[in-house]
Amino acid sequence: MNMMIGRLKGPVEFVSIGQFVSGPGWRHAQRTIDSFELMFVRRGVLPIRVGERTMRVHAGEIILLPVGVEHAGADIITDDLEFYWMHFRMPDAQMVDDFTLPQDDHVVIIPDRSRVIDPDRVAVLCGQLIDLYARFGPHRNVYCDYSATSLLLEISAQIRSEINTASVKPTGIVGIRADGRPILATDADVAGRWHGGSYAGSSPVVGPTTQSYLNVSADSAQSTITQQHSTSQSGLAPMLAVRAWIMANACDNITVSGIAARFHYSPSYLTSVYRRAFGISVVEQIAEYRIDRARELLSSTASPVADIAREVGYDDPKYFMRVFKRRTGLTPRQYRAAFPKRLYNTV
Repeated sequence: MNMMIGRLKGPVEFVSIGQFVSGPGWRHAQRTIDSFELMFVRRGVLPIRVGERTMRVHAGEIILLPVGVEHAGADIITDDLEFYWMHFRMPDAQMVDDFTLPQDDHVVIIPDRSRVIDPDRVAVLCGQLIDLYARFGPHRNVYCDYSATSLLLEISAQIRSEINTASVKPTGIVGIRADGRPILATDADVAGRWHGGSYAGSSPVVGPTTQSYLNVSADSAQSTITQQHSTSQSGLAPMLAVRAWIMANACDNITVSGIAARFHYSPSYLTSVYRRAFGISVVEQIAEYRIDRARELLSSTASPVADIAREVGYDDPKYFMRVFKRRTGLTPRQYRAAFPKRLYNTV
């Protein structure tokens, strides 16, 4: 994976942004540009060639096109496609293929291709920037510069979180807390947090050679912590798959029982594990994705509210309006009035 790494000395230089939608038959033009281009696919699949690399970028993924590298459509699309695009300049940024994760959060890191953890947050920031650009553009201005920087920082924060989560691996017990709970060393802990009998950030603790450690069975402690880690990991990974499936299908006629059957769970077990993993129920998650999609449609189309309700999975427009207001604090019409301008390009 190549990564754009750049230190922020101020806001990035925003150039332009838009939201592209098309039905079957479109193909990306061949071109080379003098700025970075960030593309975030919201729906469908984008076939694209960047230099010598050909990709099919799916919903929920971003790609970053480097400065001065030719890119073009790899194929004609056969289904509906929707994506956000943003051009920006960051003179000090470099594309690298080998790096150590910078701990300084003033350093932005954007992969050349990645799935984002929370695509809805990225979509909201894209929508806000589009609205700012429509109001204060088309020339460069401080509002768009800082808004574009916020978008890149959000993606960077999600990527950092993903990298940090993937790099934490259990390696054993390095000590026992004062309350008797074992401290599990990780690769990161061993490298930077375990300091000769003290454990930075986990006070009060005692080292593995002290009396408190001798009073606890090492085998028992290892068994407990291993079981907890196994439960956490084995519970989270399947739930991430469930959440991704819900995100892709939320606007269809889906139910908790149907989702549970698809992933071979009982409805009650799925509900319990999902809430434990994400702090939200499956029903609430479906509603969240539906309302997020409704927000996009309200701010980017002139479709009647009743039509949008049906498109996002609600047969009863009045019920949709109640759910929408409960989750946003606004009626659909009030929300639409708050976003009167959008840049919108299609074929």
